[in-house]
Amino acid sequence: MRILGAWVLVVAGVVPAAGCGSHEPTVLPSATSSVPTTTAVVPVAEDALRALLLTPEQINPIMAATDMAVTRTHTALSDDSATMQPRECLAIDGAAQAPVYADSGYTGVREQALSEGDDFEHFAEQAVIAFPSAKQAAAVFAAAVQQWPACHEYSHLQSGTTWTAGPISNVDGMLSTVATQDNAGNDVSWACGRALTVVNNVVVDVNTCSADPKDTAVVIAGQIAAKVPNG
Repeated sequence: MRILGAWVLVVAGVVPAAGCGSHEPTVLPSATSSVPTTTAVVPVAEDALRALLLTPEQINPIMAATDMAVTRTHTALSDDSATMQPRECLAIDGAAQAPVYADSGYTGVREQALSEGDDFEHFAEQAVIAFPSAKQAAAVFAAAVQQWPACHEYSHLQSGTTWTAGPISNVDGMLSTVATQDNAGNDVSWACGRALTVVNNVVVDVNTCSADPKDTAVVIAGQIAAKVPNG
């Protein structure tokens, strides 16, 4: 069947030039491929660590508290290994413990403890630990993934309390568990949540305690992690 009118020819990116009777082809510019560039992530400096911690006003609603206040601020790791046993449970017993981070190469620490009232109805400990590189920080997390499941039961030597560590969770780079006091007796039951995560060259280490801490440690650690520069 014959079709009246001009024929249109498109061959290998060439189209006829506009204009009556023109036979000169117009070559379309070829697409250029671009090579994506990568920018090295700048490690977080030690003097920027303090700004990563949450304020009492931010922690209050997470802990279902109303009057959390800072009771201690440290620029060094603590060592409570002499007050509890066995040693393999030290990482679950508390955050930012010096023996846990020994020989890890950390370069800076900002740790803060908060509580509500004299009876410590709610307690939170938040810590950020800086490393020279993201690789070294990630190595600490990888070691914790292997070490935490080794803890099942532990005791506080000064108070005589015994604790049972719950199941270990590792979801989306957040390691967490809840340890429950066994021998509360007539006292209010007490439990402590733990959470550990890594962003850039910073390890976020959190401990929360109350009658029912639920996922408070995970929430606090997640909000701190969201503040860590990673680009």
